Amino acid sequence: MSEENMSISDLLPLVAAALNDQAAADAAKELATAREERDMSQRVEVLCSLNNGDYEDDDDETIVYGSALFEEGYYFCDKNLWEVTLQQNMGNICRLADVRDCHICVGGGFPMATLDDTDSSNPLFGGSIDGDRRQTISGDACEVSLCFCPHTVWLNFLIHGWPREEWEAVIQEDDYHQDEQHIIHFLVENVAEQYPDATVEFIAVTFATRNVHGALKRLLSSKRKEEVRTDLDEQIAERDWEKVVAFVKSNLQERGIFSQQYHSRAILAVLRIGGFKTRTEANDDVILRFIAACEQSPGVFDSDDGEEVFTTLMQYLREQSGSDLDDHMEES
Repeated sequence: MSEENMSISDLLPLVAAALNDQAAADAAKELATAREERDMSQRVEVLCSLNNGDYEDDDDETIVYGSALFEEGYYFCDKNLWEVTLQQNMGNICRLADVRDCHICVGGGFPMATLDDTDSSNPLFGGSIDGDRRQTISGDACEVSLCFCPHTVWLNFLIHGWPREEWEAVIQEDDYHQDEQHIIHFLVENVAEQYPDATVEFIAVTFATRNVHGALKRLLSSKRKEEVRTDLDEQIAERDWEKVVAFVKSNLQERGIFSQQYHSRAILAVLRIGGFKTRTEANDDVILRFIAACEQSPGVFDSDDGEEVFTTLMQYLREQSGSDLDDHMEES
């Protein structure tokens, strides 16, 4: 009897461990399901809905072409736009011929806009064929942008399988706007008809922040809010600096001086370190006087000692900006 009791006792830890493992597995499954449901409610999607949802079997799986969480977006250019970059669903590729059946949806399938230009009940929307204006585009893909009213939502997508020489000619001639035909009509009835294998890759949905202000406040965590603010500040700073670079290079070109790229790089490096990263009337005045000072002493660039060149240029900048240089360097 004791041996039997002993064997049962030995099994108890194993049974308890198995129960704990099962409980942990069930808890993990419930957590994953809850997270999936939460994510679904916060997703921005482009999906297929035949006949605007009519005649569809409720048991059929929804065809999603691209999606992303709203909170994974970022401020685009400024705080007036919130852009969500979509992840392409490689298992579902949209044919250009089927683009009319596509909808922009949020919250698990609530439509914000539809691409069907033949439905007179749909709000107005229009668009443009932009080609390869985004430097991130590779190959011969052609970008198209659409703008929807009244919520002011933009959709950007790429067309694959439309030869570059063809869409470049269309953009050059601007013939897709002729006879007041809709851009979707042109793409489906003209381009897709000629290139039936052409496909669409949805890349981004952009919202006017004034229309999604509540979502930005409620759906973004404190950490994410801080991240997007930092990212926006970096974007603005980079654009401001690009304006300074263009101003300096244009001025050097007009003066016909410092043709070597090394000269302009050295001048720009000193300006950046000195804190002159934005264009203002006061900054422009200092920059022009600094360039003039460098022009009067071109021999400074002849030195092989980079540190000596830098020190001399910093001295020129200090002379032209006075005490302002210390203030600029502290701010930067």
